[in-house]
Formats: sequence, C-alpha cells, structure tokens
Amino acid sequence: MNERRSSTTAWVTTGVVVVSGLVVLVIGLLTPVTFGWFAYQPLAEATFVPGGSGVYLSRIAIIGWVLLTIGLLAAAFLAGRRSSRRQHD
Repeated sequence: MNERRSSTTAWVTTGVVVVSGLVVLVIGLLTPVTFGWFAYQPLAEATFVPGGSGVYLSRIAIIGWVLLTIGLLAAAFLAGRRSSRRQHD
C-alpha cells in the first residue's frame, strides 16, 4: 500500500509541475517583451535599430519552458517505470 501511495504522490506532483509550467509559459508568452538597443556609427551618421526579425522570450517564458520540460521528463520516467512493472508482474 505504501508503494501505491508513493506512486500516486509522484504522479500528482508531476501533474502539478506540468500544469504550473503551462500556466507560467502562457503568462510569459502573453507578457510583452521590451528589448531596446541601437548602434550608432558616428562617421557614417547612421543609426541601426533592429527590426521585428527575431524571437525574444521573457524570463517568465523561459522558466515556464523549464518547468514544463521537467514535468514531462518526470511523466515519461514514471510511465516507463509503470510499464516495466507490468511486464515483470
């Protein structure tokens, strides 16, 4: 019974990590990212301002991706462990 309780706790924890990773990721992707810089060439008297060609992720979105990845890896590990137990029983 203790093993079953441990397994249930692991699955619930994994589910919470996956869901929290998804929520943080969505919040991070919906948050506008400000990125400002420019380059000035004094001899050419020209200023370069980068356009919209690029993907800029906020720190919140990166944390969301990390949480989601950890949760999915844990789910894959638990599924593999469960599958191997069924084969041995």
